[in-house]
Order: sequence, then C-alpha cells, then structure tokens
Amino acid sequence: MTVRPLGPADVEACAAIMSGLPLWQAYGVTVREARETFQSALRGAAQVQVAEDAGRVLGFVEYLVGGTFGHSGYVWAVGVAADAQDRGVGARLMDAAESEIFKSGPNVFLLVSASNAAAQRFYERRGYRRVGELTDYVGPGLTEILYRKTQGPIRPASA
Repeated sequence: MTVRPLGPADVEACAAIMSGLPLWQAYGVTVREARETFQSALRGAAQVQVAEDAGRVLGFVEYLVGGTFGHSGYVWAVGVAADAQDRGVGARLMDAAESEIFKSGPNVFLLVSASNAAAQRFYERRGYRRVGELTDYVGPGLTEILYRKTQGPIRPASA
C-alpha cells in the first residue's frame, strides 16, 4: 500500500468511497458533493492523501495544515472503502496527515460523530483526547465530539 497526494485521476474513486459510506450518507453527502470536495482540494482548498494498492484507491484523508484557530491542523474527512477497513488503511492515512500537520505546528484537531464509537476508539488509541462537544453544528440533531492530539502549546514558554 502506498500513501500519496491526491491526483485528478483519483477524484471519482474518492467520491465513490465518500458517498458510499454510511457515515457520509447520514450527513446527506451526494456523489456530486463528494466529487466537488476533491476537485476543490486539487484547486488548493485542502490537502488530500490517498491510500492505493495495486492501482486501486482504498481511502483518503483530507486536512488543512492551519485550519483550526488559524494555526493548528484540522483533519476534515477520512474515508476507507468498506472492503478495505480494518486493514490499517486509516492508520496509514492518519500517519501521513499528522506528519504534514506537525511540521507546521504542535496540534491536530478533528470532529467525530457522537454516534461513531468505533472512530472515537480509533482516534483515542492514536493519542487524541476529547476536548469538547458540538451539538447541532454540522446539522440539526447531530452532535460532534471535538478531539485534539498535541505535542505541546502553540507558543513555547518564555525563557
């Protein structure tokens, strides 16, 4: 498996993964909206890494290096094809995103649906800690848990 930046030829595969997963369906994401998400990333709106094996895209991670509070990284979306889950794809994608984000600052934030216990366990095993809850933020009746992984404060202590 290789993790590499998103290319134009990956848009359709990533859009199909996103729109085909139950979590994204619960948020009402259509194939068209998913496609625009990845096309927008190609235009510079965000960074996307894809996991590929034998020419097949297995998953993606979309993130912003300075997307939280203007100076901390934010992982916006992670998706792994249903038949590729539980094979380390998500971990490899998160490794790639975190590596890029931590080059620019010591913090990564992300949101996890309150109903997605498996994702919460995944991120907690990776060192993320729950720092808050956002009700009705993404949509009415939806609660998101805010997680943070940190290597320290954004400003080191003064000497």
